[in-house]
Amino acid sequence: MWHPLRLLTRWRRRDDDFSDEIAAHLALETDRLIAEGFSPRDAANEARRRFGNVTLVQERYHRRRTIAWLEALPQQLRRATRRLARKPVFTVTAVLTLMLGIGATAAVFSLVDGVLLRPLPFARPAELVDVSHTIVLQGASRVDQSDATYLYYRRANHVFTGVGAYQSTAVNVGGVDDAAHAARVEAARASASLFHVLGVAPIAGRAFTDGDDLPGSRPVAILAEPLWRSRFASDPNIVGSTITVDGVRHEVVGVMPANFAFPDDRTALWLPVEVDPARTESATFDLHVVARLRPGVTLRAAGADLDKLLPQVPQAFPGRLTADAIAVTHMHPLVRTLRETMVGGVSRALWVVFAAAGFLLLIACANVVNLFLVRAEERQHDLVIRRALGAGRGAMIAEFFFEGLLVSALGAVLGLALAYAGLGVLRSASSGFAIPRLASVGIDGTVLAVTAGIVVVAALAVSVAPALRVNRPRASLPPVQSSRTSTAARSRHRARRALVVVQVALALVLVAGAGLMARSFRQLRQVPAGFDSAGSVTFRVALPAASYPTTADAAGLVLRALDAMRALPGVSTAGVISKLPLDDEGRRDTAVFVEDRQLAMGQMPNIHQLVYVSPDAFRALGIPLIAGRTFERPDPARAPLEAVVTRALARRYWGDSAAIGRRLRMTPLGAAVTIVGVTGDVRGTRLDEAPDETVYLPLVTAPGPATADGGAGATRWMPRDLAFVVRTTGDPHTLVRPMERAFRALAPGIPIYSVTPIADIVTRSTARTSFTLQLLELASLAALLIGAVGLYGVMSYMVSLRVRDMAVRVALGAHPRTLRWRVLWQSVAVAAIGIAFGLAITVAVARFVTALLFQVAPTDPVTLLAAVIVMSGVAVAASWFPARRASTIDIAQALRPDV
Repeated sequence: MWHPLRLLTRWRRRDDDFSDEIAAHLALETDRLIAEGFSPRDAANEARRRFGNVTLVQERYHRRRTIAWLEALPQQLRRATRRLARKPVFTVTAVLTLMLGIGATAAVFSLVDGVLLRPLPFARPAELVDVSHTIVLQGASRVDQSDATYLYYRRANHVFTGVGAYQSTAVNVGGVDDAAHAARVEAARASASLFHVLGVAPIAGRAFTDGDDLPGSRPVAILAEPLWRSRFASDPNIVGSTITVDGVRHEVVGVMPANFAFPDDRTALWLPVEVDPARTESATFDLHVVARLRPGVTLRAAGADLDKLLPQVPQAFPGRLTADAIAVTHMHPLVRTLRETMVGGVSRALWVVFAAAGFLLLIACANVVNLFLVRAEERQHDLVIRRALGAGRGAMIAEFFFEGLLVSALGAVLGLALAYAGLGVLRSASSGFAIPRLASVGIDGTVLAVTAGIVVVAALAVSVAPALRVNRPRASLPPVQSSRTSTAARSRHRARRALVVVQVALALVLVAGAGLMARSFRQLRQVPAGFDSAGSVTFRVALPAASYPTTADAAGLVLRALDAMRALPGVSTAGVISKLPLDDEGRRDTAVFVEDRQLAMGQMPNIHQLVYVSPDAFRALGIPLIAGRTFERPDPARAPLEAVVTRALARRYWGDSAAIGRRLRMTPLGAAVTIVGVTGDVRGTRLDEAPDETVYLPLVTAPGPATADGGAGATRWMPRDLAFVVRTTGDPHTLVRPMERAFRALAPGIPIYSVTPIADIVTRSTARTSFTLQLLELASLAALLIGAVGLYGVMSYMVSLRVRDMAVRVALGAHPRTLRWRVLWQSVAVAAIGIAFGLAITVAVARFVTALLFQVAPTDPVTLLAAVIVMSGVAVAASWFPARRASTIDIAQALRPDV
């Protein structure tokens, strides 16, 4: 019978085959026992018992081997440290190069992970979806939910376990029993079911109940943890207290957890959204809806189920949303993941920046690999002698690996410090546009784990390749040979040249990307905004109905404030407007009925933007008047039925003919307004979008919804969320303090917010392009620096290896200038190959950046040519000094025999 000790002896010689041999002998022993009459189960157990001691020996041997390796680790690291300390320039260059690559990658990955990859802080976030509608209508391509569609989908669907609704808003919040010192905060109005759908419970108190979101319910509010902590000092007795919201007392019923940020990071307060099943509006699509999918239901199945329900809504909730309107506008439900909705349009920009950081890391690794290859060549003879004396291949690879591990680890430590600082740069660079979940971005365990993986991969990349290269058999290599006098074979330089080609190619991609973004940014800044931002400053206020119950009260305050602004030194004019250009706050879109453009049966009116203004707002913003006139000074006692439209809207309906005197309606049966003026086109939201077709209405107007003014006041209305615009002849920044004091003197309890020069709003409109451009510029500059260092290092080393060869050529009559141009040509040839590959990569990945560009093709020849010229210039500059060195060789010194 075979004895286990024989197996152990063979395993010591060939431990890789030990597990397979154990399995084979276990199978043979089990078969033999079955042949002797054992049942299969008893035979297997008996075989395991007989060979159990061998398995135990194997486990103990592996444990001892691991312990021995760990005990030898400090010694290996000390040796690697001493070897690196002998080459300080090499070590510092390698560490700093990796620091740039790892730091940039860690910083951008932390941003990508926090925004795009990390699960939403809700229960089972993969089940959460956003429900809206696609629509084919001039002025709109997607709409959210109306009261009717929300209620019907919630009641009749077969694919959701819960449906919740919310609206984003902003409110004035006062302290506990203190309304005099209110602050403007972002808020959300939520249905009672929303928190249950999201699967998040308050850390104190309760969530909304079914009765809280019905009209006439007592006012209640739920606080976000940051607001509870900052404004209410984490008062443990806050639940049950009353706070003022827009001048109305609300009872605080709960406090949400710190990591709950919905719909975005800025939300500080939740109020109930009032949805009355008895009084619904079927065509006012102002509700955002979140639902939770049933297990196993896909997005397509959910959309198909709602598609069947949508035609039934007009029957269940009669109103303006008719079956004909649904058919004419090709309206269909749209079900998307909640993550996709919350991330918005920043994902492509973040992935492009992350790819740039990855390219930079590859360039850095290629450069350090080149450095290690050069160092391995310098140590070639020492390594050959050690191989001849019996050193194993594993020991040689381990030696290089630990050096690479130390260099990578040091680069990672410095890179994490750089990443920590870089996150501040990223936050400041993205301050102009909202990146969702930005508050949760940081250097956390995931980032550290990814960085550790990068360290290991980088250590393998910069060490194993050189170790394998120098361990190739070199039978013809003499035991002693001076590197100064060797004429290296061409094959020995191919790896280094290939790495330089990789660096140049990737650097060209980054330079071309930065160039495309720069040209796009330049094109974007040249787009006429339609107004003059120089010398104007703005601030916003919200006038709650509790403090100013009638339109006359609110309009009176606005007129007094405008008079106070005009009285300030240096002020030329002042006005108010409900929505500023290039800003989304205060946006109101509605269907507009043109009186002399009759709609066909079933045809829907176009959607246009409504903006409420005072007469001087046009001059304060520098919006030119093309034809007609603007409005008269607002009078709280009357509401003129007048309108001013932009040239784009006038051209849509009347071509080049005059729009003055034409009439519009905001509702089919509402009062008609007469167009009295035409202004220039203004970019409403972004510079890269077409000008808005806007209808300007007087600040106090009649076509808007009625208020509870009573009597004649019921026909007058004005928006309560307004932006004051003040134009000055001097520096607008100097006007901020006097302007705030003037308004607070009139309305001490009304908070002032969004105080900023108009020019800053224009700058913010290009924030996404500017953010991507800045990061790509940094990455391309670092890539150019690293690529230049790599090219310089390779060419310098090649010159040092060919010193004797060049000296012989000079001694035989070659002109030094010929050698210089020869070295320069070799360097440029390597760079040219890299540039060619870089152009191919740029063209291949161009489609991924198309959405980020404006009026620039992703393969723009001017930009690509400029990138080629830049890379060629860097290649020539990096090669000039090695080439110059080759032309100044000391022949006597170079041909002196080694001693």
